[in-house]
Amino acid sequence: MRKLLGVSAVVGLVLAGGSAYGGQNANGSISVSPSIAHAGSSVHIAGSISPEACPASDSAIPVSTAAFFPPDGFGTATDRDSQGTFDLAYSVPTSTPAGSYQISLRCGGGLVGVTVTVLVTAVPVGGVATGAGGTAPPASQPWILLGVGCLGLAGVLLALRRRLAGRAT
Repeated sequence: MRKLLGVSAVVGLVLAGGSAYGGQNANGSISVSPSIAHAGSSVHIAGSISPEACPASDSAIPVSTAAFFPPDGFGTATDRDSQGTFDLAYSVPTSTPAGSYQISLRCGGGLVGVTVTVLVTAVPVGGVATGAGGTAPPASQPWILLGVGCLGLAGVLLALRRRLAGRAT
């Protein structure tokens, strides 16, 4: 039962756009928060690289596709502390197409062997399509004329009815 609750909590957090933890190995670890982001928004990439695998004086470099880290797929080289941990804030380019992107780490000229996935979603454009106000499609002129004509006819009929009711008394 505890295992089921733990799995449910992790799935709920990832689906809600929480942190995505890419796991770890003997060489390091990586995570990204939030794991679901719009193009143009910021994400926080954090992790560690073992000083035994790569000297702490070497920078951590996140890598992915050129669409995620333009122009060449390499992110910003980030300093690490003496334990090898790093963190950086990164703005996803507005030109990044919606999709799933794998982020890996490089250090000392080689891959560390850890990855994490971030899902980039399309940026919504315009207002919510509720069918009211400025988001509604333009009405066609014949329907407007028909409506105005019906209202005019109703006004004329109402005036005639009042006039005839006044004569009857």
